[in-house]
Amino acid sequence: GDAFGWAWNKFAKNAVPLIVATLIFAVVVLVLQGLVNVVQMLVSPGDTSYSADGSGLSFSYSASSFAGLLVTIVGWCLSLIVTSAIQSAFFSGILDIANGIPVTVGSFFKPRNMGNVVVAGVIVGVITTIGSFLCVIPGLIASVMLMFTVVAVLDRNLAPIDAVKASFDTAKNNFGPVLVTWLVMVLVAVVGALLCGVGLLVAVPVVSLMLVYAYRALNGGSVAPATP
Repeated sequence: GDAFGWAWNKFAKNAVPLIVATLIFAVVVLVLQGLVNVVQMLVSPGDTSYSADGSGLSFSYSASSFAGLLVTIVGWCLSLIVTSAIQSAFFSGILDIANGIPVTVGSFFKPRNMGNVVVAGVIVGVITTIGSFLCVIPGLIASVMLMFTVVAVLDRNLAPIDAVKASFDTAKNNFGPVLVTWLVMVLVAVVGALLCGVGLLVAVPVVSLMLVYAYRALNGGSVAPATP
């Protein structure tokens, strides 16, 4: 409750830069995914099918060929790297808010320690992906235990492996509050997605602010007060 209340208050006071930055990053991710899909279709056109009926034209694509599968793997790795780089820049602005520093749109485009964030993001992405293949539940557990990794890299300037350990220890030592926080974050994201996706422009910043607040609160850190 404290995390959500603080996050909502800070979002309301910095809504414009947060929403604009989120929108720009969302466009980058969508364009990247679109390019990967186009390349898949070009290298493996046999996997593409169209059908028309009374409701219109439908389209489907499946990467069943070796070339299509290779593009999928490369696209997955590229997405992880780009997403990690985006996190580095976005959470830099979120940490400024937590530190009580006034922010502008530009504050969310000043990445910190990007190399370590990318490596940490790849490590977490690989672990959660493998966990998801193992009947989904292990992937969800990994998501909970490792959700503070990027924040730890940026906030404490940790090496990737040390950040993974720090996130795991934080979650292990405070599993109840961490699990509840994770569930609330997921709920906020789902509600945002259900609002035609536009709600994610609010949900993503609020969830990010909650994450930083929870990390600092559970590790004895401090954040700027909700009301000056």
